[in-house]
Amino acid sequence: MTTSETTTTTPVCHDVVLRHTPDRVWDKIFDGEAARGWLGVAGFVMPERQGAAFCWFYDAGPTMPSADVGRITALQRPERLSLLLRLTQSQVDSRVTLSLTGTDNGHTTLRLTHTGFPDDRIGRFERDGWEHGWEHHLELLADHLDGRANNYQIGHRAVLGVVPVGVTEGDGILVSKVRSGSPADLAGVRPGDVIRSADQVVFDSMEDFDEWIDDRRPGDKVLLRVGGRSLAAVLEAKQPPEYLANV
Repeated sequence: MTTSETTTTTPVCHDVVLRHTPDRVWDKIFDGEAARGWLGVAGFVMPERQGAAFCWFYDAGPTMPSADVGRITALQRPERLSLLLRLTQSQVDSRVTLSLTGTDNGHTTLRLTHTGFPDDRIGRFERDGWEHGWEHHLELLADHLDGRANNYQIGHRAVLGVVPVGVTEGDGILVSKVRSGSPADLAGVRPGDVIRSADQVVFDSMEDFDEWIDDRRPGDKVLLRVGGRSLAAVLEAKQPPEYLANV
């Protein structure tokens, strides 16, 4: 695998303080059962070994399964973990680094950086998607460490039936996948489309979309703006994937 030579000037970077020791946080990162929650995966293979390949397998239920794959390039327990992570849309390799620093009161400052996104249209959408995703993943990691077993796949009451790549300001949401028979599919949304707005709510960030869908219920009629088209859709209830039945 090769890394992209042309990258965005600003990497994804998140800092979070976790109320647990670095060893405890490190163990949770490599815990496959915990990863079902904080990463939202259905399957998790990541041996604690430098040079090892890893695979995070996702099955959101109503859409086709997918996976993030890569290799552990550096590992220093419990201080630093570096991953080479393949970007599924851009088809280049990116780098994820987690740095853990212990504090005097037994807590951990975790810094996550994600670099290597191509400086092109797809790369900017993909960078936004990972920035948004990592923010929520780290929030859920904190929840799991504190004994609050929330899950990345459990959220909105209503769904449109699309898997977004990300959002860029002034463009909207780039759609990666559309579930067959979903409200978006029946309305005419297709992979590669960009949804600019819904019900006159303009999508300039994933937070815009999250807030819009949070306010919607199954059965609501919505109007999507996709390119020069106005597409009517009826939202449906979200069904969590079967593997979360006992989580």
